[in-house]
Amino acid sequence: MTGRGRAIWRALLWSGAWLTGTGCVYYNGVYNAQSAAKAGDARLRRDQDEQAIAQFQLSAERAESVLARFPTSNWRTRALYLAGRGASLSGNCEKGTPRLLDFLSSGGTGVADRDRARVALAVCDVRLSRVAEARRRLDSLVAAPDAETARQARLWAARAALAQGDLDAVSGYLGRLEAGVLPWEFINASLAARDYTRVESLLVVRARRGDFRDDAVRAVRDMAGAGSVAGAERVVQVYDAIRVRDVARGALHYALGDHWVRAGDDSLALVHLNAARELGARDSVVARESAARLAYVALRRTTTVPEADGVLARVDSVVARTPYARRFGEQFLLVRLLATQADPTGAALYLAGEVARDSLRAPLLATGLFTRLAREQSASPLAPHAWYAASLLRPDSAELWRRRVLAEFGFSAVAARLRGEDPATLPDYVATPELLRFTWTDAVRLWADSVRKLRALPRAATPSTP
Repeated sequence: MTGRGRAIWRALLWSGAWLTGTGCVYYNGVYNAQSAAKAGDARLRRDQDEQAIAQFQLSAERAESVLARFPTSNWRTRALYLAGRGASLSGNCEKGTPRLLDFLSSGGTGVADRDRARVALAVCDVRLSRVAEARRRLDSLVAAPDAETARQARLWAARAALAQGDLDAVSGYLGRLEAGVLPWEFINASLAARDYTRVESLLVVRARRGDFRDDAVRAVRDMAGAGSVAGAERVVQVYDAIRVRDVARGALHYALGDHWVRAGDDSLALVHLNAARELGARDSVVARESAARLAYVALRRTTTVPEADGVLARVDSVVARTPYARRFGEQFLLVRLLATQADPTGAALYLAGEVARDSLRAPLLATGLFTRLAREQSASPLAPHAWYAASLLRPDSAELWRRRVLAEFGFSAVAARLRGEDPATLPDYVATPELLRFTWTDAVRLWADSVRKLRALPRAATPSTP
């Protein structure tokens, strides 16, 4: 082979090696990094942010291997972009930000890649609480030529506005954008700001689109608790109309039913709790808790201890073991112990009425106990107190019962108070509280012992672990 031939041969070998090396860089590193980035972008388009993170992390790792093994490769700029964007979008801003800045300082890069890199930088700004800087960067990208880049810019601009508490700006960024998890972030931020009108509006939009998350239940509960009950009812109605899955609707009805139980409106409580029990799976928490509250509502509607006993006897054993049912069952146990005690003074029966009224929050049962004492033990010094306590629970009979106190128990402390006089000089003013205190101490001791024994029964029935 001549000298010229050998030179040509060496040149061909060198160019072949170079092509093989650059091809190896591309196929072993950049190609795989780009594939992972495309998979991450596909998930972002579907608002699957959590799944996208894993893909961007993989993209960053593969691009970093190119930068480490081939630092002077022609693919370096591309690897910087993939490594920086992947790291930033997967949460590794410490590694991603320098790579992105290095990429943006390089020449010859396309507009679309530079826009996506700037969005990734802004994502890190938001995560690092540099929200003002993030909004300035993103405001210049919300109209980017690439539709998905513009959408991501709007989403993260909205998150930055949320972080600043600028809820009006959030609406402007989102517009009619369908954005997966972000509207729920907006709902939670509006809840925190106690802007219940906005919460209702946002939830109605989610409901009409069939989008349900557990946050909707919390929102309905918070709205109702804050007095925005009509708005909470409307949200549940829209979810009912769109017919999202039964379990979800059951949870919403349960939230409202529980609110109405605590508010003392048994009629509305029954509507929602019955719906929740029907919609929830038979053995679900919602079904059991709804049944427990339905039993409590039934108990509150009784007027005598035997009626209340009948209600509790019909409660399913599984429901009876719920914390809620156990709590009101124990409270009723104290009422029963007091109401069935042989006590000629009437103190135990009066205390039973007070427990029914204050702890059990059963005004009908309390009224029945107070009037029973007043009628059956009219010689008791507590009889006028019982008539007066009953009058406070039954406005329709209040005037009649107070006149009876004045007519039949005119020398009592209660009658003096009704006449506007000082009751402190009358004998029963001091005697009745002492009588009640003595009876209460003995009754609570007996009740506490009974409760301890009842609570020990489920533990004793549970087989020990081998």
